[in-house]
Amino acid sequence: MTSRVAVIGLGLMGGSLARALKRLDEPPFVLGSDLTAGRGDLARAAGAVDELCERPLDAVATADVVVYATPLPVTLDLLGQHLEGFRPDALVTDVASLKGPIKERIVALGLSAQWVGAHPMGGAEQSGFEASRADLYAGARVWLTAAVGDHPMGPRSEALWRSVGGVPAWTDADAHDARMASVSHLPQLLANALAAALAEEGLLRGDLGPGGLDMTRLAGSSPDLWLPLLEASAHRLAPALRELAGSLDDLADVLDSHDLSAVQTFMARTRAWKEHDEWG
Repeated sequence: MTSRVAVIGLGLMGGSLARALKRLDEPPFVLGSDLTAGRGDLARAAGAVDELCERPLDAVATADVVVYATPLPVTLDLLGQHLEGFRPDALVTDVASLKGPIKERIVALGLSAQWVGAHPMGGAEQSGFEASRADLYAGARVWLTAAVGDHPMGPRSEALWRSVGGVPAWTDADAHDARMASVSHLPQLLANALAAALAEEGLLRGDLGPGGLDMTRLAGSSPDLWLPLLEASAHRLAPALRELAGSLDDLADVLDSHDLSAVQTFMARTRAWKEHDEWG
């Protein structure tokens, strides 16, 4: 597939990718870099990286593939810092969950011929290398997007993610980001809102059953990681939240009127969606 992969950022996503790459039958040489104190040492001790670089640019300079697994603002900044350091034949990619801002930066920097953005639909509410695992991407949908059609780096990007168990699928950056506002960012804030409501009632997570624990799992996500994403998707997310609030108001109204048949119909529709991936 490739001989040298630089993973910039060794938290949950980058650490998991590095672990998965080193488990391949013919693993590439993995260079790692992370500015968080001690995180790189953990990755090296775990055998996830072959070489730990104090400066990210040192990892970038000799890599066939450069993967940015850093928060969105950091990735945008590092791309500019590393512009002169990329090998001309290197694949430049990232795992940010919003692709539009990355694409704009790539085009402005003149890196369209080298970049294929990726968003693996795998993750957890925990962060840091300690939360990483080699099977994080096994069976995960990996959205790929590019700044140009029929991208020459497409096959290499697909091979990278297939090698660690991912299932690549291509999409447009704007369409991807609109989808993420609904399928990722909206559930995150819903989990936060539910957790806040339970806390107001004086309830603890230990009071919850399996369903409540599932519903509030995302409430443990890092605000620092999420805020840049929510800022970028606010124009799409705010209307979605208001639509959700309207549905909740409607449910409250039918409960006030004891119209349980309306609740039954609503629940039947959502059950059909869950079972058949479509509304009944």
